[in-house]
Amino acid sequence: MNASWKPASWALVPLLLLAQGCGDDEKQSDKTYTVRFSPQVRQEALKCGTTYPDIGTSRGVIELLDFKMYLRDVTLVRANGERHPLTLAQDGTWQRDAIALLDFEDGTGSCTTGSSAMHREVVGTAPEHDDYTGLEFKVGLPPELNHLDAEAERAPLNVAPMWWSWQGGYKFVALDIRSQANESFYFHMGASGCRGSVPDGFTCTADNQATITLAGFDPEENQVVLDLAGLYAELDVNRVPNGTTDMMPGCMSGASDPECPVLFSQFGLAADGSPKALPTTFFRVR
Repeated sequence: MNASWKPASWALVPLLLLAQGCGDDEKQSDKTYTVRFSPQVRQEALKCGTTYPDIGTSRGVIELLDFKMYLRDVTLVRANGERHPLTLAQDGTWQRDAIALLDFEDGTGSCTTGSSAMHREVVGTAPEHDDYTGLEFKVGLPPELNHLDAEAERAPLNVAPMWWSWQGGYKFVALDIRSQANESFYFHMGASGCRGSVPDGFTCTADNQATITLAGFDPEENQVVLDLAGLYAELDVNRVPNGTTDMMPGCMSGASDPECPVLFSQFGLAADGSPKALPTTFFRVR
């Protein structure tokens, strides 16, 4: 009996080694990918301290003050439709779990409220394939993470300028510019109509969750362009609020704010936060 079992035990060794080898091969098939974002005005790079003419319906001149944006669930899409979410590098500063903070200002020139630190890319791993042809990501934080205590949170959810105290949540997008008529023209997108408290929880009339889907994207070759000329194309950046139907220059995610529908549309959202077709004027692939 013992003699018959010993050869069988030894026969298992090559099989175990083979199984371990397959596991190693599968693990090694993951590759690090970098999704790069390029803020621009038409074909020109967006920089602090630079003015950009011919913007919007009034053909105004703008200058950047601040530009930050939260992304999550960054996913690469193969030609056959197969989807692979990036497992983000946990860098302790810009990326946490499936969330990343992009920061496009360097604290110079007109960007006086910012710092020199910048982050223009999302880095993570996914199965290695040579036929990735699409990209999908969400702009903003999910409702369950949107109403945390920013002062007690770990990066990147501890960035004070991205905390929106009067909505009890975060700004998903904080884009401020200066125009000829407005010292600050705001675009702050986040959940709106929020009521509650951090301990007890919040309810919001609109969560404003945007999903961006881009075709023709190869992470080895392409970048995601964020074109401010396209974003403001149908707006008057020199419009002065009348103090009754329009309280502030730009959009603060209010459903009745006259600038919000146009800006939201560039993120594939209606004014009430429901999804609609995404144009290719702000987000595009280069």
